[in-house]
Amino acid sequence: MWAEIALFVLGATVIVVTGPRLSRLAEDLAGALGIGQSLGGMILLGASTSLPGLIISFDTALGGQATLSVSNAVGGIAAQTVFIAVADVVMRRGPLSEEVTASASLMQLAILLVLLTLALLAMLVPDAFTLFGLHPASYALVVAVVLGFRMIQTSEVEPKWYARRLAGQATQQDTRPESERTRRGSVLSLGLPGEYLLVAGLMGGAGWLISYSGQRLVVETGTSPMLVGMTGMAIASSIPELVTAVSAVKRGAVSLAIGDIIGGNVFDTLMIALGDLAYSAAPIYRDVSPAVPFLTGIAILMSSVLMIMLIRRETEDLGTDVGTESYLIFLIYLSGVVLIFT
Repeated sequence: MWAEIALFVLGATVIVVTGPRLSRLAEDLAGALGIGQSLGGMILLGASTSLPGLIISFDTALGGQATLSVSNAVGGIAAQTVFIAVADVVMRRGPLSEEVTASASLMQLAILLVLLTLALLAMLVPDAFTLFGLHPASYALVVAVVLGFRMIQTSEVEPKWYARRLAGQATQQDTRPESERTRRGSVLSLGLPGEYLLVAGLMGGAGWLISYSGQRLVVETGTSPMLVGMTGMAIASSIPELVTAVSAVKRGAVSLAIGDIIGGNVFDTLMIALGDLAYSAAPIYRDVSPAVPFLTGIAILMSSVLMIMLIRRETEDLGTDVGTESYLIFLIYLSGVVLIFT
């Protein structure tokens, strides 16, 4: 297994090195394109860091591993929600919710809850009719994501919520000096998109190395598909979100970090539809193990707590500079893992 271990270490090293750079490029590119940090984090960071998970879900579904495919997607959503709590710990200057521009983030979470609920309903009613070999929920997931992009963009352009420390001020783009806004607008001519695509490609390839080597290690040890999907593959393929989110929070780009993780979660729901497309035996929702719907419910609960955190915008931090909801997210995730595997 030394070859698999070497690939895992190589992939992790590349992600740790390129993650901070990717978050910086995404922030600059979002400013150059005139979109906010939340939408930029969702599209520019969320999509690129979700590439490894998309590859895993497609390949495992193609190989007939329904539980592994779906639990990788849903487990990744749960793990990445925990990463928000990790980012709250890293920030160390008060609860994270105080510095989030909540309008677009709340819309992202609302869309994510809709998508997860659609997936859960499909698992509970898996024998519905199929259309061109796909469960109707798979089409609904794709349509909801496309429509959600538009609603998130509208929330970013016409925000109804503001970060507490920015209340009464204009948006971040408007308060920058004219020279900085001009610099942001000129970065497109300096090869920024090309560099972003290159780093995102390296990130995706490194994440795939981690996912592939981790899958091989778990298969050789005979671990159950649910354990592989929920913890091994999901966490391994979600390392890009953790690295880039922590890097963004350290630089003060909190909305970018939140948009990265929630955006990655939204893209991860598309893994289920992609898995249904690759799974030829039946609608993929019918062949998952009974623990997968429970895991989906855990992800919904964690996302709901996160939404409460952003709405309540607490100042209480139990003297640790970490929001109380972050502790609750940790507790829900750990309790879910224990309940599933015991």
